[in-house]
Amino acid sequence: MKKIIVATAVLAAFSASAFAAAVPVTNINAGETKVAAEYSLSKKTAQDTKRKDGFGVSAQQGVSDNLAAQYSFNKVHRTGADIKDHQLAGAYAVHPNINVYGAGTYVDMGPKQSGFGYQAGVIGHTQLSDKIEGFAKVGFGNDIKGTYQVGASYGLRPDIDLNVYYQYDQYNMNQNKTDVKGLHAGVGYSF
Repeated sequence: MKKIIVATAVLAAFSASAFAAAVPVTNINAGETKVAAEYSLSKKTAQDTKRKDGFGVSAQQGVSDNLAAQYSFNKVHRTGADIKDHQLAGAYAVHPNINVYGAGTYVDMGPKQSGFGYQAGVIGHTQLSDKIEGFAKVGFGNDIKGTYQVGASYGLRPDIDLNVYYQYDQYNMNQNKTDVKGLHAGVGYSF
């Protein structure tokens, strides 16, 4: 019950102003819950000449030692209409350093530009040092055509990690296409 209350409070605190993406599921531990808040240092869309900043949130739950679920909400501010991206993903460890994932998505890019979709891909991760883990993610789908992500997490404490990554997303809703790219930094808390 305590885990649910903490996760709900963190997600509620940031969801109204979310603007970023989520660190991919790398290490899967049965019963472990992780909540994260992230800040987009420099986000750019194809339609905007100025870079914008904001926040994002995610929650992850280890179902077994090989399976985890993750929810993330991303809101990208842009000229015209914002992009709101909800993703519910399942990740499965096929190797100690490789996870595959499948996700249901809901993307809203403005009037008559919203809908449900899917995405699938692969996540690679490896320990670079005692406390630093590198990761890369590639995914493809129908409304988020492509996701490319590369970054690193630093284990500040066993239950707290800091992360930084670059992400590039290609959105396509009813012939409305846009690319979103930028640098992200955040903190995750596991319990």
